[in-house]
Amino acid sequence: MKHIIDNAKKFYFIGIGGIGMSSIAQYMHAKGKIITGSDLNLNSSVKQLMALGLKINISHSIQNITDDIDVVVTSSAIRDNNIELIYAQKKNIPVIKRYQLLSHIINEKKSIAIAGSHGKTTTTSLCASLFKEAGLDPTAIMGGKLRNINNNVMIGESEYFIAEADESDGGFLLLNPHIGVVTNIDNDHLGFYGNFENEKIAFRDFIESSSVKILNFDDPIIKQIKNDYKNCITYSITSKKADIYAYNITVKDMKSFFDVKIGDRILENIEIGVIGLHNVSNALAVCAIAQESGIKESVLRKAFAEFKGVDRRFTYLGKYNNLDVYDDYAHHPNEIKATISSAKLISNKVYAIFQPHRFSRTSYLMDDFSKSFKNIDKVFVLDVYSASEEPIDGINSLALSEKINKVSGNAVYINNYESLKKHLDQIENKGVLTALGAGSISQIAKKLVNDN
Repeated sequence: MKHIIDNAKKFYFIGIGGIGMSSIAQYMHAKGKIITGSDLNLNSSVKQLMALGLKINISHSIQNITDDIDVVVTSSAIRDNNIELIYAQKKNIPVIKRYQLLSHIINEKKSIAIAGSHGKTTTTSLCASLFKEAGLDPTAIMGGKLRNINNNVMIGESEYFIAEADESDGGFLLLNPHIGVVTNIDNDHLGFYGNFENEKIAFRDFIESSSVKILNFDDPIIKQIKNDYKNCITYSITSKKADIYAYNITVKDMKSFFDVKIGDRILENIEIGVIGLHNVSNALAVCAIAQESGIKESVLRKAFAEFKGVDRRFTYLGKYNNLDVYDDYAHHPNEIKATISSAKLISNKVYAIFQPHRFSRTSYLMDDFSKSFKNIDKVFVLDVYSASEEPIDGINSLALSEKINKVSGNAVYINNYESLKKHLDQIENKGVLTALGAGSISQIAKKLVNDN
């Protein structure tokens, strides 16, 4: 594998518009490789790659797989019956997974890998911002666009490589980071792992492969296993038993403020430019990284205060009638609860548009989803975004809406855009409208704001 990658000059990315694929494509392009690829959608990531001069095909076709391609790169989103993949294999062109390429890059660097069921994109982005502010010239691969630079990749020349470690397809198990962070362990991606026990084993394997282990003491799974590891640093927003903990947490003007106890030191009134207890927790993980890396307090304060967050992580889009519209990637019950908690910091009147992501996730977590919306005024449930999955009998948004209504009686099933607008137009009071999901919900939310 190493020989193939090191000697390849031209890489072809199938599904290059994916957030993980596009960041690695940018990195490889910056390192002098010839990068081409394909995607079915002309999204913002594809446009950004095109602006760099990369040739991207907005279709999948065997004509795209030319004889000068040395390596084809795919992600787990690309199915085995993809015509470009099949043709590349027929031509005996080496095919590798995205995570194989990432592990090849990152394992040769002084790497920091941030894993977890939730919060890893924000934590990775904040860590990258910190190292940049410290003048350490890092490279960073992020699972969302850091608003400070309007990009999902930061390309530097130093030995530091910061990466989001994706557990969804097991790829993070190929990483051997100097510092490994786990923000939490939750029952997601059961379509890949089969059951939660297998997923927990995968996270344990990732922790064991990390030289320095930074773990969230507030997570119940991590609390059970943390004593099994040496070189472990814990952080918490609830317990003083952790190595690093936050207290006096407040919110003002869409920013969070908190004090931090790190060993014998107390850092008072730390400011970060995002809200939500989950983001304070994410910031503590980065405080632990800063301590381990010898980064000064003054640098940390400045990087945190200037951090603007990540696209689709409670991103303000504008207004629809009297509602302030926010866009969020939350697609797991616990992520939804965290986003709703953030919205509640702004207004007592909170409404949500939820687009379930994948039939398999909806099936596994149907009961948990039904309990996620108890504290809001209304949730409008859109049809499931399939992400190329086949439908599952009895698993649909109408069924989910009925389950939500048994718990909280506040769900409305919506099957078209005009129906959504009609229901939203009946809301007369001021409040917050959160768009939740990992599919096309962001485009729907933006259209609402533009149609206002």
